[in-house]
Amino acid sequence: MQWACRNWFAAFCLEGLFLLLLFHSQTSAEQGIFGIGTKTLGGRFTFSDEVVYQGWRVQKSAVVGHYRLLTPDDRRHTFGTLEHCLETLEKIKIEKSLPPMPKEVVIVVHGLGASRQWMDSLSEYLSEDGGLSVVNVGYPSTMNDIGEHANSLTSVIQHLEGVEKVNFVAHSMGNIVIRHCLNDLASLPVSVQPKITYGRFVMMAPPNHGAVAANKLADNKLAQMFGGEAVQQLAPDVGWPTLEQRLATPAFEFGIIVGGRGDGEGYLATIPGDDDMLLSVETSKLSGASDFVQVKGIHQTLPKNKQVQQYALRYLQTGAFLPSGRRYPIESPQDPEPPRASSSQ
Repeated sequence: MQWACRNWFAAFCLEGLFLLLLFHSQTSAEQGIFGIGTKTLGGRFTFSDEVVYQGWRVQKSAVVGHYRLLTPDDRRHTFGTLEHCLETLEKIKIEKSLPPMPKEVVIVVHGLGASRQWMDSLSEYLSEDGGLSVVNVGYPSTMNDIGEHANSLTSVIQHLEGVEKVNFVAHSMGNIVIRHCLNDLASLPVSVQPKITYGRFVMMAPPNHGAVAANKLADNKLAQMFGGEAVQQLAPDVGWPTLEQRLATPAFEFGIIVGGRGDGEGYLATIPGDDDMLLSVETSKLSGASDFVQVKGIHQTLPKNKQVQQYALRYLQTGAFLPSGRRYPIESPQDPEPPRASSSQ
């Protein structure tokens, strides 16, 4: 047990060191006098997407609060206020004859410690193999709190000009950001709510009841430095009871994919039952899910798992994960367990 804890925390620290190095390179580039037109990191870890239109992105810095407009290849086109970036984007739409947004899109959201680039292979699969229009959204997951991330996602949705239907695919904490956003949108006056409908929502390894592992890190200064406020918010014994009150259970179809070993014991002895090396299978379950399936795999790599990608696309298209079309909804603790997924499914 102690070996598992030490190795898990060592991996967490190494990931944090990597984030700090990227943070330094990102902020150094932003302050450069020749920043306009230069290639950026696309907003990894320090910027939130506020508006996304045909690959162009208006982003907000979590460090100094300024906005910038990125080209589809992540070059810095301009910076300043939100109004300035939006005005510039409107001019670009005309000058470059950018096509309108599609009527239906899939919003893809990454988890804690990752960036939108981590979801690229999944986004490409949904687009190329499924013919879906994907909006891959990034946010500074190790900075600010989950409510602020939800505000940024709300902004993205409110600026989806011409879009009539929105679907979601998210990994880990990204699911909590979406649930918070859905609650925020529903709380707005009807007159200012976006005129969209929701399709389906694929949750990959969602911490729908918090993350027990976060309890051990909530008071750790090093963990707070690398993981941000979200670590405390996801801790069931610390911030989760407050956060949970701000989360909506989707009022439309949603399905859940989890990882794990499939043996009832999981990878870590410190997590009760089966786990994906970070979350227990049980903490991902959420009543109301129209389908549930488990694959053999670890938490962080699920978005790149080919079987997971296939399940996600199939659910978006048909409302079921398995090729047979059989569903395993979560309505009560007595619901039957789904079969263990194999590579042939």
